Amino acid sequence: MACIGMAENRFSKQRCNNLVINIEGDSGAHFLNQTDIRMLATENGGDALAGSRLNEVRLSDVEARIKSNKLIKKCQVYRDLKGNLVINVEQERPLARWIHSSPNGQWRNASGRYINEEGAFFPLSDSYSARTLLVTGPYFLSRKNLKSEKDKGLLDLIRFLDEDPFWKAQVAQVEVGNDGEISLLTLLGDQRIEFGTSEGFEKKFKKIRLFYERVLSQDWGRFSKISVKFQDQIVCE
Repeated sequence: MACIGMAENRFSKQRCNNLVINIEGDSGAHFLNQTDIRMLATENGGDALAGSRLNEVRLSDVEARIKSNKLIKKCQVYRDLKGNLVINVEQERPLARWIHSSPNGQWRNASGRYINEEGAFFPLSDSYSARTLLVTGPYFLSRKNLKSEKDKGLLDLIRFLDEDPFWKAQVAQVEVGNDGEISLLTLLGDQRIEFGTSEGFEKKFKKIRLFYERVLSQDWGRFSKISVKFQDQIVCE
């Protein structure tokens, strides 16, 4: 008991030596750096933390400050045996980037947001722009996220485009109208694919891939528009 009491007394007097910041995740995104996390944790330097008594530092408050930034997905703060405050942060992973476009198709670069794997929206970063699928169209204006049952098919389609190597390289942009009708803009061949709704999207992509291999492989610029909106049909212009 005496040893426990001595350890507790020592801990009560121990001061924070340093902030050890680890930014985790394999997304390749660099929205925030260690300086950004330090400024969030210390309220822009208002609460230095380093030098404070460790038993007086409210870890939940530090976590809340850091998680107030919407670019951060997860945060854990704890004390280590060396007297440091350890901050583990995981940034959001962008699945796609929605850009607000005007009726004539011009991009308004100042507005937009990212979409993560769960369908949540999170803000763009002033310091880093992730290379990811672009999505446009008025469909996104009226939505706070893509988590509803109605949006499940669209989110699954966007996930598919992120995971499939061929289509990830081929599709540059996804446009979605108010009615949920989807158009894809491609890189190779510079074509517009009128896709219809997201229903049965995997079957549609297989159909287009087969059409590529059998018809377009010798002349990718042969058609400017391909439509798979109608069941068991491919219409080209």
